[in-house]
Amino acid sequence: MMDEDKKSPSILNVKLSKIRFPEICPVCLEEPEDLVFVTITEKLHDDYLSSSWMKQEDKLSVALNAAKGAATFAIPTCMKHGSKSVRSLKTKLIAAIGFFILFYPILFFLLQINIALNYSRPLLPPLLGFLAVSMLLILMLFYGLIPRALERAVRFQHVSRTRDSVLLSFSNSEYQKRFVELNEMNVDIQYDAKSKS
Repeated sequence: MMDEDKKSPSILNVKLSKIRFPEICPVCLEEPEDLVFVTITEKLHDDYLSSSWMKQEDKLSVALNAAKGAATFAIPTCMKHGSKSVRSLKTKLIAAIGFFILFYPILFFLLQINIALNYSRPLLPPLLGFLAVSMLLILMLFYGLIPRALERAVRFQHVSRTRDSVLLSFSNSEYQKRFVELNEMNVDIQYDAKSKS
């Protein structure tokens, strides 16, 4: 069965109440030194999931989200790919605020470049300013919007409390193999990513 998994990406349908994660990092398969909480909020529309990755210390948020009907999963990780490396709401907000703050200097430098071209003024200062601010903006967007290694390694597709099921996939086939072995009695391997049952 695992030979087929290497050929095509599979979705694992696991019992929500019985799910267990292997005591290894999903990214590098090293010994776990950290614990990352992933909270998935089930929405009214099946096609949309809201997820947040939280630090281990944030136990109050875990309890509050569970009370709202969200499902929280504790994933053992190494320190390199642990809670300090995942994006939080704060990280995403920094990127969004950075975009709005840096948008105006970029616009200013574009206008200065236009003026320099039309009125034969020096082009280098506004061009360097534009390039510097644009590079800073790209770095901020990369920092806040690109999923980290752990977020790419473990992907939650669908959560249903009423059906007691969660659909998820892993990018690391060795980790998936260990996950299937650990949840052998409560996992069903599917090959159709659109299947929600």
